[in-house]
Amino acid sequence: MENKLEHVHKKYKSIRRNLQKRGKYRKVKKTKRRESRIEKDINNKVSKKIVQEAKQNGMGIKLEYLKGIRKAKSGRNFRYSLNSWSFYQLEQMIEYKARLLGIPVVYVDPYNTSKDCSRCRQIGNRSGKSFECSQCGHVDHADANASFNIALRPAFEKGIDRLHVDSDACKGNTDIP
Repeated sequence: MENKLEHVHKKYKSIRRNLQKRGKYRKVKKTKRRESRIEKDINNKVSKKIVQEAKQNGMGIKLEYLKGIRKAKSGRNFRYSLNSWSFYQLEQMIEYKARLLGIPVVYVDPYNTSKDCSRCRQIGNRSGKSFECSQCGHVDHADANASFNIALRPAFEKGIDRLHVDSDACKGNTDIP
């Protein structure tokens, strides 16, 4: 799904660029709306799959708390993909669907999740999609290593950092009579 969304962003970015050069601004808006609908559909399918998986396994869901991620310094090529990523929409869909099924959703600090070694907790070397720990020699896919780190990290305390998760998220209450 990630590759499909990346492909959609690149395709429509190119189409919009060409339309803007020709002054076809109404078509640019139409194209942007089409891209948004495709992106929303993909996020809907991904969130549904995540929540179904959690329900089948009797587990909760942990997500990285990504507030302020757009402020992070990044290269020009990565900046567009970061700023066109609808992580908030996906997060909201996951929370909504999980709340309906009574599945708890908690957040963890994203700091160094992809750089820390999931075995010895030391900072290792991430290069593209591969991760290698210089301390213990652990080698893994970088995203898999980050996933283990997210799973092992404690959730935020609500008193320390106010999150936008309802207090009744674990109860499955949707406030509908």
